[in-house]
Amino acid sequence: MRRGPASLVTMAIMSTVDAPGDPGAGAAGMQRWLERVTEDPGPFTVAPLRGGNSNDSALVTGAHGRRLLRRPPSAAIDPSAHALDREYRILVALMDTHVPVPRPLAVTGDHGDGVGPAILMEFIDGVSITDVVPPGYPAEAAGSVGEQALDALADLHSLPWRELGLEDFGRPADFLSRQVPRWRTQYERYRHRELADLDRVADWLAEHRPPDVEPGILHGDFHVDNCLFSRGAPATLLAVIDWEMSTIGDPLLDVGLMLAFWGSDRRQPLAMPRIQGFSRGTGAPTRDDLRRRYERRSGRSLERLDFYMALAFWKLAAIVEAAHLQFANGQLHSEYARGLEHDVPRLLAEAAWFAGLD
Repeated sequence: MRRGPASLVTMAIMSTVDAPGDPGAGAAGMQRWLERVTEDPGPFTVAPLRGGNSNDSALVTGAHGRRLLRRPPSAAIDPSAHALDREYRILVALMDTHVPVPRPLAVTGDHGDGVGPAILMEFIDGVSITDVVPPGYPAEAAGSVGEQALDALADLHSLPWRELGLEDFGRPADFLSRQVPRWRTQYERYRHRELADLDRVADWLAEHRPPDVEPGILHGDFHVDNCLFSRGAPATLLAVIDWEMSTIGDPLLDVGLMLAFWGSDRRQPLAMPRIQGFSRGTGAPTRDDLRRRYERRSGRSLERLDFYMALAFWKLAAIVEAAHLQFANGQLHSEYARGLEHDVPRLLAEAAWFAGLD
């Protein structure tokens, strides 16, 4: 889903849905489940979608159409970061709102028939934008892309989450006060190298925490990469994706992450430079432009944006350091994991810069 059909590697369903010890049973179980939840007789094939670093995504093609299958990665460290039941529930809540999301079709946590944890949803034939705008877009489309993503975020944060049945979806009380202790504790589980800025920024965050704001729906990993846009001009936001980190809490943390990755007003060298790299090109609005736009559309103040950008990068570094440990131990072999050797320290250095520590 993240990178679209151009990056598919088609393979038979049996090779992608095998049950442990019984490949045939796994394929048959998946076939039966797909027939039941889609009313499509199949047969089904699965084409893995490359790109992304969280849940595994694959295109499922049957006789009556295409859908998207999401499953947890085999090398998951923290199951909460791959919570398909949470993703399904938030998609159900949002599917009839003005925040565009893929329509959810089914979810299962049952291992008995070989399906395993999985979520099936509408397939959106769009493109995830990273370092450059897609071919066929005008160069100045960077402005429209950023503004549409930011508007979707403001609209998400304005939704009446209680009326959407999400009263127990998170713990909004004292949300900010829990962030540093929670992610610091998780980081300690896989600390394997010295990252001085992690403790330094954590102390600053604890000392400079702003007052609590009105809670809202928090995507949890919001940047333009997690949006799908039309493949051709005019640039049109089709869906916001990857909701497994969503909760109810301080929504300004979403804004902090998107705007921390935005533009050139950042400490050098940049952490994860491909993420929103297009925002440093022609026609892109400034961070201040987007800040004011969000405030107007949401009615929320970004007076403490420095705090939220620092927290967003600090939190991201604390989370993805787990993947660097997996790389160091030979469990992950991707370029993404390899790059974390430098990207994690750079995230922390940028967090310190946003905090005014450097």
